[in-house]
Amino acid sequence: MSFTLIHYWVGYAIVGSWAVVGGWSLALRFLRFDETPTFWRAVSVAQILLMIQLLVGVVLLALGRLPAGSNWFDNIFHILYGIVFPVIVLFYSHKWSREGRYDPYTVFALTGLVLFGLTARAWMTGAGM
Repeated sequence: MSFTLIHYWVGYAIVGSWAVVGGWSLALRFLRFDETPTFWRAVSVAQILLMIQLLVGVVLLALGRLPAGSNWFDNIFHILYGIVFPVIVLFYSHKWSREGRYDPYTVFALTGLVLFGLTARAWMTGAGM
């Protein structure tokens, strides 16, 4: 299996995992659950998938494989929406969740839905859509 194919399918899994995290967190928020270790494990899995995707993407870039061929704008767009913006969103999500300023489920509902949109757009750009 090639790195490109791995990158494609892990990207597909990331989009789905953030949709699940966003929807699940929204449900937990409205149902007012207190402790949900399984949910936080799902958040961890989504974050681990994102880091695996980053490593595979860096290997592909090192090998000279660009996501959108010679179109420099789409290449930058793919990298920004696929890793830079998600890392910024995750940083602030964890910060606000730990500080107690906001309900953690509310924070991660918004985080999951925003990351779903960002990673979906990055995946679509990389897939040439």
